[in-house]
Amino acid sequence: MIRYVKRAAGGLFGLVAVALVLVYGVSEFRLRSRIEIPAHAIAVPSDSAAIARGRHVADVRGCTSCHGPSLGGSVRLENVAIGRVSAPNLTNGGRGAALTDQDWERAVRHGVRRDSRPLLFMPAADFAQLADDELAAVVAFARSLPASPAALPPSSAGPVARALLVGGSAAVMSAGSIDHRASHPTVVTPGATVAYGRYLATACASCHRAGFEGGPVPGAPPSYPPAANLTPAGIGRWSYDDFVQALRGGRRPNGAAIRPPMPLKITRAMTDVEVAALWTYLRSLPARTGT
Repeated sequence: MIRYVKRAAGGLFGLVAVALVLVYGVSEFRLRSRIEIPAHAIAVPSDSAAIARGRHVADVRGCTSCHGPSLGGSVRLENVAIGRVSAPNLTNGGRGAALTDQDWERAVRHGVRRDSRPLLFMPAADFAQLADDELAAVVAFARSLPASPAALPPSSAGPVARALLVGGSAAVMSAGSIDHRASHPTVVTPGATVAYGRYLATACASCHRAGFEGGPVPGAPPSYPPAANLTPAGIGRWSYDDFVQALRGGRRPNGAAIRPPMPLKITRAMTDVEVAALWTYLRSLPARTGT
């Protein structure tokens, strides 16, 4: 019996070792792969109005939530299982000094570095359809900021992140989930319209899913609460005031608090027009049942 148990344990250990080697090998191949991105020029302005617009876009698109209010960067997470999620210093005192207009476009819209390798933990799929004028405004804002001397370690993938990457998780490497040859809007006109709401809602889809039916957040830990159903099947009985209270007050119509990871810092920064546009778009969706 003892010999049988030892052999079984040895066989199990061997299988685990082989699985770990395979996960590491496949994930390393994907991390070292090169993704060719079509060249796309953006014209970066430097006037105060563009810089102010860039600050707002950086707030409502989550740039300042990860990279900090002054884009000096921060280490968002570091543990043995996941690895290190590091948002780099984007000011002229850090990585921003070396980034060309094309580097910005590749990183933000495509999740790809200047050497054509994919970026880790960069949610570029949320920004793949960011309009030229808004992307250019964000770059103008970043270049206008005081240079931060913060030197941050690079992101790295631990065993759990590597396993998720092998499974195709866009949360670890978004570049693999983006149509890199899709066209981008040149300009976007704010208004309380379905079209503008659809444009803004692309940032919500990574948690609430492409159909906004909600459910478990893709790539998130099991402890995360499910994302709400934002179609009429989920918030169909909400009033516009209920919706505003959810985005700005962080509470449901019954008074219950909306828990993280709902990005209330981002939604509270939205203008009245942006909130109205989101509401108009979500109300136009077909009712869907979450999973």
